[in-house]
Amino acid sequence: MFEVIVAMFVTILMGTALLRALLMTEDWAGRARLTVIARAIVQRNCDAAVGVTFTGTTAMPAILNYASGSVRSDTGTTQENINVTLNAGSTAMVSGTLTQTVVDEPTPTGLVASLGTLPARRITFQIDYDYHSRHYTWAQAVVRSQDQ
Repeated sequence: MFEVIVAMFVTILMGTALLRALLMTEDWAGRARLTVIARAIVQRNCDAAVGVTFTGTTAMPAILNYASGSVRSDTGTTQENINVTLNAGSTAMVSGTLTQTVVDEPTPTGLVASLGTLPARRITFQIDYDYHSRHYTWAQAVVRSQDQ
């Protein structure tokens, strides 16, 4: 009888440890998925800033002339939604705020003679979101100068 009780205790202990490890792995996978999605959103916006036509004959593109520090989204809303399936059959939506900061980039003194006064902008995109009561941030900056 004692052996049965010990075997049940060991089984319960092992099951509890296995369940905890499984839950931790699921949490890590969820965080990794959200990080990949956040990076993709920021990269997509950086690519849009670099790829826009920016010549001296056209008006400053909106993505390079956006109000600094303001919340933006390429979907026209004030928040970029991060959709991810966290477990089988259910979809969780984590809402993140995408902020764009635009500042003038100073031209190094040695390049002024060769480049003239071509304006350059440093555009930083930062996405902030909360997942399981923890705050996460991903940011990336690009520098875009005027097309010659």
